[in-house]
Amino acid sequence: MLRVIGFLVGWAAGIIGAVALYAAAAFGLAELPINRDFRPEPAGIPVGLTSNGVHANLVLPIVTERIDWTTVFPPNQFPAYPWRAATISFGWGSREFYLNTPTWAELDPGTAASAVLGFGGAAMQVAYWPPWPPGEDYVETRVSPAAYDALVRHILATLAMDAEGRPRRIAGSGYHGNDGFYEARGRYSPFVTCNEWVRRGLAEAGIRTALWSPFPAALLGHLR
Repeated sequence: MLRVIGFLVGWAAGIIGAVALYAAAAFGLAELPINRDFRPEPAGIPVGLTSNGVHANLVLPIVTERIDWTTVFPPNQFPAYPWRAATISFGWGSREFYLNTPTWAELDPGTAASAVLGFGGAAMQVAYWPPWPPGEDYVETRVSPAAYDALVRHILATLAMDAEGRPRRIAGSGYHGNDGFYEARGRYSPFVTCNEWVRRGLAEAGIRTALWSPFPAALLGHLR
């Protein structure tokens, strides 16, 4: 009996220690910036970040000289395409979590465990929006064409394409009609989270961001 108790205590201590180490690394590395020399381009292309406190999305203009996103994600795939559509957002994450958790009230332990363990692959949420209003949950900067091209490559490289080179839409998916889900490459884990996907895109584009950030707050903080 004492051996069993000792094993359980040791197991619990190990779990608590691992969680504490993860939290320390997450918050510590999030404070360390990379691309420190980044400066906004006053006449550059707008790039935004939005967050609901848990999950961050990239927010880009629908049309620039670099790319017209409607040629990649046709508006007829979105039943509630906004009549004043001006921006498009991108978020990456667990396929199972995205498709089975439209609201936090519908989150269940099985879906959460599936997401953390990387079961079910990944998906990308794409949504069209009117001009994004300023606020605490939204930060915007302006970047050079080269930086913007790097973000575009990051997004397109994450999408799983069909034989004709088009993003593979997940049939019947979406929360509000202005959004939809597409098959994506990669696998969600505690180390490669939805926010880390955004961070990597910013890093590749030379935009100031965190060294590692599984949570969204540091992403918005460094961009500010």
